[in-house]
Amino acid sequence: MHRIINKWIGVFVYPFFILFFSPVAQTQEADFDSIYKTTLDLAFKKSSLLLKQTQPNDIPFGELYIANLNDVLELIFSENEARYEQLKQNEANRIRLLKNAGDNSPYVGFIEGEIKLQWAFVKLKFGNTLSGVWSLRSAYKTVKDNIKAHPEFTLNYKTMGLLQVIFGAVPDNQRWILNILGLEGDVKNGLAQLKTLAEAPTPFAIEATLISSMIESYLLEEHEVALTTLKNNASTDKTMSEVYITALILMKAHKAQEAAIILREALDKPATNTPLLFEYLLAEALFQGGNYGQAKTHYLTYISQFQGRNQLKDSRMKVAMCEYFLGKNASFKRYWEEAIQTTGATSEADKNAEALLQAGSLPNFKLLQIRYAIDGGYYKLANRTISRLDLATLTSAETHEVTYRKARLFHLTNDYEQALALYEEVVSNTEQLPETYLAPNAYLQMGYIKMELNEKKAAELYFKKVLEFKKHPYKNSLDSKAKIALSTLYASGD
Repeated sequence: MHRIINKWIGVFVYPFFILFFSPVAQTQEADFDSIYKTTLDLAFKKSSLLLKQTQPNDIPFGELYIANLNDVLELIFSENEARYEQLKQNEANRIRLLKNAGDNSPYVGFIEGEIKLQWAFVKLKFGNTLSGVWSLRSAYKTVKDNIKAHPEFTLNYKTMGLLQVIFGAVPDNQRWILNILGLEGDVKNGLAQLKTLAEAPTPFAIEATLISSMIESYLLEEHEVALTTLKNNASTDKTMSEVYITALILMKAHKAQEAAIILREALDKPATNTPLLFEYLLAEALFQGGNYGQAKTHYLTYISQFQGRNQLKDSRMKVAMCEYFLGKNASFKRYWEEAIQTTGATSEADKNAEALLQAGSLPNFKLLQIRYAIDGGYYKLANRTISRLDLATLTSAETHEVTYRKARLFHLTNDYEQALALYEEVVSNTEQLPETYLAPNAYLQMGYIKMELNEKKAAELYFKKVLEFKKHPYKNSLDSKAKIALSTLYASGD
């Protein structure tokens, strides 16, 4: 189960920690607002100092939450092992303070559950899998008890809704673990709880709306809905954490060029609190658009300064690819070998890099160039590269991959008729594509198109086809998306 949970760490759950108190900050005194915004701006030392000087009391035990958020965000963005050893005891200390407070406020259980939830993902990120999963279970039990004691406290359903979505996304072949741990998940119910909170007359309505939009983007692939929500709820002066969230969704929505603009603006600010992860994300956006010289610079900055392990293998591989596309064969070979020797981490990017690096032979870099261009929304670059391919030199599997890439281009440019025809061509050759994600993802994308066209029976058929594939690199991810799509397919009651 930890593999599917780890999937959410960098791109799904952590952004919610960043947003958690944003609507509340609008109603607090200046001191509380100042501390909170400093935390969101990822200025961790300054935030800790301000918290010592001012004890905000507008929200019961709010100072514990802010202090915990400060620790959690610092560890998530830095991945500093030594700092993790220094800070990890704070979880138990804060929970002890809450339990000894003798206060019947619903905020006690609520904040306790949030502290456990946040540290669960930190533990998973630092490789403490069993402890992390157990903390998730403890957070679930705490919130469930708080719901029983304070059913009228609507913030309970924000936390429980998020946990429901996370557990509901666990693939069927791993759900036995949830049963053993006494955990229940249902994406549809989780989304409904979050959306109910978003419509309620509470300061947390905006935050719940933002969480729902993240789920729409990352689980349902309804990126434009998510971006519209972000735009409608955007602040005039974005903190570093808000830039991070916006950039993530833009890149997920195939809008890497727009993501690059806001990331560059953040990095150009005369501040010391911009996380190194921004260097990596900007490098990714530039790499997808074929700006290999600039991308290389940002990848190397990330590699030379980052104190964690994630994305380092992928970054070195991408630097090698930049050199390849720039015609620098000697340095390409050196960086490619360095990437092979780099110990990979838990990130999906590193796992993908590992598969390419250990394939036994070099990949077809032109096909990778097409893939990355499509991912970033650089459709003209992708089309131009496809038109220059010598199809006669491609293997059978590579020819089918080109068909799949063309289908993606037609799909993303809203030519559903052409996209469906090419997706059908891909799945009709499933036997020639063993253990690749092309056929199952083609079925998934056809399902999404049929959903868009309100052809629910056809969509259901395609989503079920995704689940029939036994082995491929993205099985957990694609199975989860297909399962979630099936659970929401008839939500309107049609």
